[in-house]
Amino acid sequence: MLQIESVYKQYSTRILLEGATAHLRPGSRVGLVGPNGAGKTTLFRMILEEESPDKGKIRKRPRLRIGYLPQELETITGKTVLDATHRDLYPEHEAERILMGLGFSEIDFSREIEKLSGGYRMRVALAHLLLTNPDVLMLDEPTNHLDKPTQRWFEQFLLNSEMTLLIISHDTAFLDRVVTHIWDLRHHKMEEYRGNYTSFKKVRAERDAQREAAAGRQAKEVARVQTFVDRFRYQANKASQVQSRIKQLEKVKMIEVKRDPKRVKFKFPLPAASGRQVLELQGVAKRYGEKVVYERVDCSVERGQRIALVGENGAGKSTLLKMLAGVLAFDKGTRTVGHGVTLHYFAQHQAETLDPEQTILESLSEISSQAETNFLRGIAGAFLFTGDDQKKPIKALSGGERNRVALARMLVEPANTLLLDEPTNHLDPASVDMLTDALSEFPGTIIFISHDPTFLTRVCTRVIEIEEGKARSFSGDYEYYLWKKAQEIESIKESSDDLKGVDHGKIVAPTRAMASQAPAKPSSGDRRDLNKTQARLEKQVARAEAEIEEYETKIKARDLELANPALYKDEFTKWSALHLEHDGWKKELVRLTAKWETLSAELEEVKQRLAAFA
Repeated sequence: MLQIESVYKQYSTRILLEGATAHLRPGSRVGLVGPNGAGKTTLFRMILEEESPDKGKIRKRPRLRIGYLPQELETITGKTVLDATHRDLYPEHEAERILMGLGFSEIDFSREIEKLSGGYRMRVALAHLLLTNPDVLMLDEPTNHLDKPTQRWFEQFLLNSEMTLLIISHDTAFLDRVVTHIWDLRHHKMEEYRGNYTSFKKVRAERDAQREAAAGRQAKEVARVQTFVDRFRYQANKASQVQSRIKQLEKVKMIEVKRDPKRVKFKFPLPAASGRQVLELQGVAKRYGEKVVYERVDCSVERGQRIALVGENGAGKSTLLKMLAGVLAFDKGTRTVGHGVTLHYFAQHQAETLDPEQTILESLSEISSQAETNFLRGIAGAFLFTGDDQKKPIKALSGGERNRVALARMLVEPANTLLLDEPTNHLDPASVDMLTDALSEFPGTIIFISHDPTFLTRVCTRVIEIEEGKARSFSGDYEYYLWKKAQEIESIKESSDDLKGVDHGKIVAPTRAMASQAPAKPSSGDRRDLNKTQARLEKQVARAEAEIEEYETKIKARDLELANPALYKDEFTKWSALHLEHDGWKKELVRLTAKWETLSAELEEVKQRLAAFA
């Protein structure tokens, strides 16, 4: 279908590819991975014939239809959502089905493209691509702007389609669920691995260890032979043996062990502390045309909090962040900035505002004319730009590298409050880890939006959920928020079952009227009822514990099964089903754990009430 044959590509002194070779087979779903700037997007451009290899060839099957979703979209103007989706095509009903799956409602079909957020414009472009049903679908960071429900629909659509996929993504969980192969761009070469991202990491680590061990053995043997040559070089009776060993050494092709760059750590500069109250919105209203985003929202932020704004796409997260940052006017209400507060705001498309003609160092020095060059070089180095790379123009950088420059600019002038909209978009896993570590140690205040669950879990200490124009606060980390939401869903289910007459054995708190009629002292009947309730709850707790243990065992066994590369030699429907079942088990485990905690608390309460009889 598509063959990459010994491709070389270089920009000035910057080498991207040296003899890269790979074969895209029909029906395969390939994840193209590698650090920012390794050449992933450049390879896409060469496949699309927007650029040419310096050497080598890219062969394509005749009349091969390729669909491409780039990181940055061209502006589509003068069209509604539905018109833009099935432009040049006629299957309107199918277009509506795909749009609904991507999170649009029927009301949205007639909305003008220009009035959509960047994330929703990307979905329109994606919907159009899916509708054209190309032979090969090339996607560059497709999940950056998708919320969880939409991403689940999108993944299932891809798994059910017959399209061959070539995907650039730093979302490793997405790659694990979707791809059948990995192409790894590393050290200017490209290696192909069968299986998903997790199996690729395991196999690559094993290959690296084997190569390093072989290089060590070879080095020892070469040293042994060289020692013989050096010792007997000038002894006539050993001349033939010495010459034989010299020829032996000349023929040796040394095994080269290339190491990945060491992970760089950096810290945000320590700014002057702010007052306890950092930001506050009171009675704020905001609308775009006829669309009301907030009728009245209140939000208060205190020093040292790391707040994640969560909610579905279009709920108003970016709008709230912009109003907190003071970069977006609101219709009514007040915004209060606390004493000593200094702000940095990182927009979702911050990298697009950089001057493409400036070098990395020039872009950093633009923030402060008084900053010394060595200080700026240190900041650039913290974001993995070293040596001559610091003199590269912005226009020569990849999307991930531009994002790193945009983040680095925030370090030139210290601030004690950071407002970040999707800061990890386009960043490779190593860069995400680096940023996560730095933010976790940042002593100031952070308010951020992210779709990355790992990033959310490691950074967040408080969650604000945006839903239907309301901002609801959860005073706990992201895992607490997920647990609380699971508990609420369980409670809703149980309430629904109670209305249907289903007995969950739950203790109902007495109403005020019931309390007024209650006897002054507990009776023997009360004690019998409590004993029965205790026995019932103990059984339910034991049953929940057994179910939790069963699911933990199943999940552990499935983890081992999914880590086996041989699994991915089968057709995708088999291992895809295993992944989906695995995800379902993990969700059920969260639900059961929340249920067990609730039952345990109820059991403890009954035991305390029984203790009163003693």
